[in-house]
Amino acid sequence: MSNIFNPKRFGMLFIKHTSEHYKTYLMSLGVLIGVMVLGGSFIVYLIPGGIDKNVQTLLFVPIFFLAGTIFTSTIFADFGDQKKAVATLTLPASHFEKFLVGWLYSYVIFSAVFVSSFYTILIILLNLKHIPHRHTEIFNVFAEPASSLFIVFALLQSISFFGAIFFKRFHFIKAGFCFFICVGILTLLNTSFIKALFERDVRPAIPFGNIFFYEDNRFIAVSNVHHADVFVSCLIIIVSIIFWVAAYYRLKEKQV
Repeated sequence: MSNIFNPKRFGMLFIKHTSEHYKTYLMSLGVLIGVMVLGGSFIVYLIPGGIDKNVQTLLFVPIFFLAGTIFTSTIFADFGDQKKAVATLTLPASHFEKFLVGWLYSYVIFSAVFVSSFYTILIILLNLKHIPHRHTEIFNVFAEPASSLFIVFALLQSISFFGAIFFKRFHFIKAGFCFFICVGILTLLNTSFIKALFERDVRPAIPFGNIFFYEDNRFIAVSNVHHADVFVSCLIIIVSIIFWVAAYYRLKEKQV
C-alpha cells in the first residue's frame, strides 16, 4: 500500500507542488476575481432592479464551469514540457499521489476558492445595489437544485482532467473540441430517436434533457420526473469516475 499511497510522502509532494505553483495560482485567482468583479458590476449596472437569484446564478454557473475547466487543463502542464516532464516523472512519489494532488487542486480546492470568492464579491455587490425595503435572497449553491452544479462540474472537470494528461499541447482546446463533437453526435442520435418515438418533429434534444415540440399550434414541453433526475445524476457521477480512472491509468503510462 505504501507504494501506492503514503501520507507523509503525499504531504511532501503536495507542499512541493504548492511551493512551485502558488505564484501562478495566485495570479490566476486575481484574474478570476477581476472577471467576476467586472462582469458582476456590468450586470448590476444594466439591471435596474435588485440582484435576484436568477442573476446570481447567471454570474455563478458560466464562470464556474469555464474557469474550472481551463484551470484543470493546465494542472498537468509540466508533462507537455520535456524538461519539466523528466523532473516530474522521476519524483520519488507514486503515480496515484501525483494524480491525487492534481485532482485535489483542480476539483476540491478550486471549487472551495471559487465559491468563497463568489460569495465575497456577491455580498459586496448586494451592498452596493441595496434597494430600501426590499429583501434580496442569496443564491445558495449548497442547496437543491443548485448543488447539482457540482455534479455537472465533476463531469466537465473529469473530461478536462483526462484531456490534460492525454494531450501533450493545447489541452483545453482539444478536450473541448472532442467534448462538443461528442455532444453534437449524441444530440443528433437522441433527436432522431425521439422523433421516431413520438412520430412528430421535435426540437434538438440532448440526452436525458427536456423534449419540446408543437401539437395543434401549441408548444409542449415534456420534462423529467424527479426519479429521472436522480438517475441522470448517478449516471454523470459514474461517467466522471470512468474519466478519472482513465486519466489515472493514462498518467501511469507516462514515461521519461
